[in-house]
Amino acid sequence: MEAFWQFVNKRSVRLALAVFCLLLAIQGIYRIYLAQTNVEMFRGAGELVLWFAWSLVNYLRANGKVAPKLNIAVNVGIAMIVVSWFMG
Repeated sequence: MEAFWQFVNKRSVRLALAVFCLLLAIQGIYRIYLAQTNVEMFRGAGELVLWFAWSLVNYLRANGKVAPKLNIAVNVGIAMIVVSWFMG
């Protein structure tokens, strides 16, 4: 497990994860754009919040910084996605 975390904590890996999460955040924007109901829009907003927050977390960790309050945004995004499953 130690080798896994050493790999993940490399700067290049963190930056790649940040870019990947940013692409998933763009998917959330696209989901909002295509939304036909409020539930779809809510889920797209949840994806946008979740993946953009994870992108920021990975970018900051790649530069040796930590923003502990971003966990709140990650949890809100997860909650929005889960709630959207039961709204429809």
